[in-house]
Amino acid sequence: MPGTPGGPVPHLHGKAMRNTHIACLVVLATLQVACGDLLTETPRSTVVVETFYKTEADARAAIVAAYQPFTTGNLFGTALQWGLNAGTDDARVGQEEENPVIISLSRMNYDSRISFFANSWRGLYLVIGRANIVLEKVPAINMDEAAKQSILGEAKFLRALSYHYLVRLWGDVPLVRTPEEQLTVGTRAPKAEVYAQIIKDAQEAAAALPATRDAGNRGRATKTSAQALLAEVYLWRSTRESSNEWAAAAAAAKQIIDSGAHRLTPTFIDAFLPGSQNRPEEVFAIQASAATGASQISIAVWTYPRQLLPNQAGGWATYTPLPWFMNSYPAGDVRGQTGSQVGLPGQNGVGFFTSGRLLNGTVVNFEPRIYKFRPSTRPGPQDANWPIFRYADVLLMYAEAVNELGRPDEAIQYVNMVRARARNGTGSENRAQPASLPVTNQAATREAIFQERHWELAFEGKRWFDLVRRGSGYFLASLRRDPTATDADVNDMLWPIPETERGVSPGLTQNPGY
Repeated sequence: MPGTPGGPVPHLHGKAMRNTHIACLVVLATLQVACGDLLTETPRSTVVVETFYKTEADARAAIVAAYQPFTTGNLFGTALQWGLNAGTDDARVGQEEENPVIISLSRMNYDSRISFFANSWRGLYLVIGRANIVLEKVPAINMDEAAKQSILGEAKFLRALSYHYLVRLWGDVPLVRTPEEQLTVGTRAPKAEVYAQIIKDAQEAAAALPATRDAGNRGRATKTSAQALLAEVYLWRSTRESSNEWAAAAAAAKQIIDSGAHRLTPTFIDAFLPGSQNRPEEVFAIQASAATGASQISIAVWTYPRQLLPNQAGGWATYTPLPWFMNSYPAGDVRGQTGSQVGLPGQNGVGFFTSGRLLNGTVVNFEPRIYKFRPSTRPGPQDANWPIFRYADVLLMYAEAVNELGRPDEAIQYVNMVRARARNGTGSENRAQPASLPVTNQAATREAIFQERHWELAFEGKRWFDLVRRGSGYFLASLRRDPTATDADVNDMLWPIPETERGVSPGLTQNPGY
């Protein structure tokens, strides 16, 4: 596909021919200097760690650089975003796609040579590497103590969030906690050890981070960001690892609910439209360029239809909604509303759209495409954020946790809060659907919560994890809804360690089936 990072790749063999190469963390001796290059306008030849970390401004620049990889093509700009959404039961690669790498993601023909896996791995470890440098260098800087502790809390949160993705995607992964360890080729640490570090970092981050941020610091982690991470970690471990940490998950989510710092936006689509960066539904999100000056996330580029032309008002349609999922929404549920691009006659789309306007005014029709994320203009800077944690997600995490604790009557109240917002439609419409759910037993409530997560959090990078944590039977049965996922098997519940990384550290083992 033109403009797609990674370009053509060698022929990808079927599952029986998967290569057994292993990958590991790329630890470059130049990492510290490379990070410094991004933090100052000083000529590159003069930027070294020893001369950079001296002032409060240096500390602030260093933590900004730790956020930056999330917005790049390695992570939510391209690779991680695509990988998480293409391998689910609600989306597939667009029919126009010709790039074999992207097609393989939709077919679930996972291979250790796929560039998206390698780029995701590298991007997450780049965040970790930069966070490690902040944690080592910033404590010695003479600066405002409250600001210092906040920056250190951010670094711990970013490191914990990155490991949270790594351990769920790959299982045992190298655990790197200092810049010195980055210079040593390591082995895969047991998941339990990685989880322990995630929880420690997230707890310390929650204690150090401020409750809110002013307009000049929007997008930076807060106390509730770390609490949401903890809630999700405990939910994941309780289902995937059978750790029975439901009480801890409920407590973390309830802290956010009781804080008063967040609430649902009055209408569903307002949680995503440009300007959502200032709205209280956002607990933590990867910031878009028009809002913060960060690299473009370009969600619309990958979800908008090719018929609108990528260089005008459209995109590559890299991943598109599956018909069964679009039809699964209750009739009248605004979250599944399909229509035209805003500004055209008739019903406008909310979740999906099937017609739009070229820059010359011509209206074109196309297969349904994802319309949930839409920038102010297309083409133009992509000013829609990529949500990591929304308040709706927090409500559903709390509902799941208390249901597993034997309180389905309480759980359903929080599910109904999310459904009540959807009934507002695109305003105060008081729609009939989705109707409030009645109190029922634990098993039925569990299914209702997972269904609500699917509808509410669609295409936000959550579904693959939900499929995996419910077990292999649920995972495979769900993927059969995607007619393109022909190669799906139980091994796809972990990603392959990238071959390029294994070439640097051959001592690391590969995941089963690759």
